[in-house]
Amino acid sequence: MAPQVLRPDIDILIPSTAPGNSSSRPKYWVIKKRNLLTVDHVNRIIQALDAANQVGCRPYIHGAERSNGFSAFHAGAFLKPSATKSLPWVSNDTVQPPSSNGAKSQQQSALRMEAMVQLCLAIDSVLNTRGQRVLKALDPKALSRSRQLHNTIRTQSHDAIDYGRLRSHPLPPSTVGDVSKILRFGNLGTCVAIGRGQSEKLHLDLNDNNALYTSIMVLGDRTKQWNNSCHQGSLYLPTLGMILPMDIGDMVFFNASELPHLVIKLDETEREYRTVVTTFSCAHLSEVLEHPPAFCLPWLQV
Repeated sequence: MAPQVLRPDIDILIPSTAPGNSSSRPKYWVIKKRNLLTVDHVNRIIQALDAANQVGCRPYIHGAERSNGFSAFHAGAFLKPSATKSLPWVSNDTVQPPSSNGAKSQQQSALRMEAMVQLCLAIDSVLNTRGQRVLKALDPKALSRSRQLHNTIRTQSHDAIDYGRLRSHPLPPSTVGDVSKILRFGNLGTCVAIGRGQSEKLHLDLNDNNALYTSIMVLGDRTKQWNNSCHQGSLYLPTLGMILPMDIGDMVFFNASELPHLVIKLDETEREYRTVVTTFSCAHLSEVLEHPPAFCLPWLQV
């Protein structure tokens, strides 16, 4: 059966049927708020991303599912379980490590890290208002769970997260007073992926916390509309049997760890027309901060 193509000009709510969704899971499979972001919100993030690119920031995490040549920055903190890592750490995309020990390399690294911090703060300033407002109105329990996680980050961050260069090369107080604010992202996620292009292969984000939403913000110049005759740029959710249009200024919340998804590829000449910011919470980071013994013992025991 062909998927249902939802209307692009309406808000969308799709209630979740997942077990336990009333108490410990998101209330909805999908929330879409059309045209939620103003021109100022969009430009604030795009200008910060442009500034980061101009000083030479580069992504260290390369995903195979994104448009060729458009690797995203993954800023924030996460934890991949291993025998050598017991603490969540801030990504290299955030701290932009130097290529050598030379003074010039160290100075350039500091400039790049400052630019990435400003990008994180720009994203936070938008999510902290528009993003939170959506969940407060539609799924306050999910927002409360997300806020609790970030409260844990704020109160335990000095001991429970490896901030790397953000701690060893502290930023000026005028930039950010509390280093944990760099990971706040509107209290909606512990990490963001920012870039042009999008995930174009069907997949699940299994490391995302399934008690919280993954969110997508679509950014770009509203005067440059891409060709959507074949639903280019839309979010395809095959298990729900639907295609969800996503235009500039839209914001989408959904369960990315349980709903297989992809974004239908833009035409080759139009890939630069939009920037996508995806906010998510690392499930392993959440577990180690909220339940450290249950999380660490299985692979830290000798």
